[in-house]
Amino acid sequence: MKQSPDSLPPIKLISLENKDKVLPLIQRQVQGISAKIVAPTDIRWIKVLEFLRSNNLAPNSRKLYERELKRFLGWTQLHYHELCPRHLGLYKEYLRDEVKTDAQKPLSKSSINAAVAALKSFFKWICYTYPNIIATNPTLGIKLEKVPLPPAQSLTSEQMERVWSALEMLGETKQRDTALVHILSHGLRAGEIVQLNVGSFDGKLLFLPDTKTNEPRLVPLRKDSRDVLQEYLRSRSIEGEELNSLTPLMISHHASYQGERLSYHGIYFAVEKIGELAGIEDLHPHQFRHTYATDLLLLGVDPSHARKLTGHQSEKAFRRYTLRSEQEAAIAAYYRAIGEDEAE
Repeated sequence: MKQSPDSLPPIKLISLENKDKVLPLIQRQVQGISAKIVAPTDIRWIKVLEFLRSNNLAPNSRKLYERELKRFLGWTQLHYHELCPRHLGLYKEYLRDEVKTDAQKPLSKSSINAAVAALKSFFKWICYTYPNIIATNPTLGIKLEKVPLPPAQSLTSEQMERVWSALEMLGETKQRDTALVHILSHGLRAGEIVQLNVGSFDGKLLFLPDTKTNEPRLVPLRKDSRDVLQEYLRSRSIEGEELNSLTPLMISHHASYQGERLSYHGIYFAVEKIGELAGIEDLHPHQFRHTYATDLLLLGVDPSHARKLTGHQSEKAFRRYTLRSEQEAAIAAYYRAIGEDEAE
């Protein structure tokens, strides 16, 4: 039976006692509910995280890639399949004209290239891994800025002598750090050394299954370096450590990580300490790699063989070392031509 509006009971308004106390409570409850609501995760960033996990990146490279990809996603709201070369060209202009350093200076060409290289690497990966999401790489037509090739940061013979002398001043870490410098002086990157296990060393060669170029590499060691490394492992075994093929080749002496795998930052800290003792300002692991590559060419090793030993994929990047060897050869040829001894 349908009721008329007049037949409905009257609405009664009930006064809210202590409303000054109750209303703020209700407001706080509503605010609490709102606080629990977070913005949905950007699906594009999930792919970036997957990319970072799937690549064997050194810590510094990972940090750079993460920073540059985050900056790019903050610049555009477009999804990956909506991007085209024109957008990447505009982004490069944005980096060049609008982005400033902490000192409020424009980005250098090298910094712009680092940002573009991070994008190129990511889009190459996502096009290969998820062709259903993006079929065409929008970075293919984007060129890097032209910058002069930086000179090799090689150590001189005199500086290397100071490094070997500094190792003798070390205490607890002397044997480990001596072995570390011997390995570094064969051109290995710090990130590659972190991954080495006892099984990576067969008594003569170091085997690197995972490298920056994603190609395995064999590194032959000099006899004195082989002896130092074998003695280092022997001493650890004598001290009671059970070594097997998966045991880290280099271990930490830090109080919080005693006996664990020596980290990337641990290698940098050890080399920095050696540099202080040797009186070499800002000594870093990569300088040993530069020294090794330069020395190979000065010894007359074929550049293609030298690149294989160092694991350089780019012939252009390796050019900095050939410039030094060519200059040395030209100087020697000049003195031979005029009949003087180069040492005079």
